[in-house]
Amino acid sequence: MNLGIRAILYSARKWKKTLLVFCLLLAITTLVLSGLAIADAQEEQAEEVRGTTGASFTVERNLSTGGWSNGSDGTYSTQEFISEDMIQEIASVDGIEGYDASFILMPFFYDETGKALPAKVYSFFTYGTINSEYSELFLSGKLEIVEGSHITDDIDNGIIISRELAEENGLEIGDTITGVCYPENNTPEVDMQLVGIFDVVADKDDQVNMYDASSYFDYSDYTFCSMGAMVQLVEGWGTDEIEEANFYVSDAAQLDSVIAEVQKISSINWNNFNITANDEVYQNISSALSDTGTLITTLIIVITAVSVVLITLILSMSIRSRKRETGILLAVGIAKPAVILQYVLETLLIAVVAFPLAYLSSKQVAGTLGTLFGKAAENVIVTPEHFMLVAIVGGVLLVAAVLVSSISTMRLKPKQILSQME
Repeated sequence: MNLGIRAILYSARKWKKTLLVFCLLLAITTLVLSGLAIADAQEEQAEEVRGTTGASFTVERNLSTGGWSNGSDGTYSTQEFISEDMIQEIASVDGIEGYDASFILMPFFYDETGKALPAKVYSFFTYGTINSEYSELFLSGKLEIVEGSHITDDIDNGIIISRELAEENGLEIGDTITGVCYPENNTPEVDMQLVGIFDVVADKDDQVNMYDASSYFDYSDYTFCSMGAMVQLVEGWGTDEIEEANFYVSDAAQLDSVIAEVQKISSINWNNFNITANDEVYQNISSALSDTGTLITTLIIVITAVSVVLITLILSMSIRSRKRETGILLAVGIAKPAVILQYVLETLLIAVVAFPLAYLSSKQVAGTLGTLFGKAAENVIVTPEHFMLVAIVGGVLLVAAVLVSSISTMRLKPKQILSQME
């Protein structure tokens, strides 16, 4: 009798054992396929986080050296600020998507009626900015625009203030705010349009977005104005040199390597500048995502390992219970490899039915299981690639399980097998 027919007839005759193995393979394969889909969704989420958490780095003057560059005579003679050429050279490094350069003043502000806007300290801590959305304060999540828009390089005289300051003084988007640095010295007055209002997300108890401990100003007294307006404020009275610049990295995971490339720029004397990585949000989120990814991977491995052991035990008990049948087959001249092949074929026939059904069932349950790991159900998708991987690896493991289960029985000779059954 052909071994294929023998395999089919045995599977039908021992339908209870066949059903047990079928249900086990169906459940295991469904869980593994769902796990792979969740793992892929986890990876996609991690990639999305890497591009949206606002990782950046700040280049600023090194005040510990006084910000002075080394002169030709060996003395520190020329004060060095961040130049436009330096900014463009850094911005050209691969991986940098945008930048914001700024310098800081502490001007006074007045509303349209000439009333002074009250600051909690002496005046307001104001950044002259090119692209405020790339400011470290916004990228790190300390501040968040809640009305209006960010300042961009095409806005001439715009200003962004805190919601607290706006509400206390009845200011709305579109209102005019007048700034002046030194009223007592008749410095230029500059009219600016209120284009954005931010909310303070960070507070002093926030371990993720904590206040700078050395900050003398409250965040509600921070303001951001166009670089053009800032230059006008100091016209004829001081310097408009840039003291710091923020560079936005498109992939947060590559932040360290991008910084390393920037520090290789030989035309910049890095003794006079500091680079600070701003990736607190990414580090906290990526740590949580990494822990979840490790948990998912561990569960897949544990499920697979336990399943292989369980199936091996079931097959071992099944094969031991068939010693008489095995002895007869060997006694009539059927070779041991052919008998083992029959056992393999019996198991694979069950898998051929169980695997496709598991593929269909996993499409229904993967999303539900994914929600347990914080994933949106629609983002957890079981793909044909997952099925092919599980089918190939699962088939190999099943064959290995049958071979392991057959070892003890196949070592005996036909007469020994039959004698054990008497």
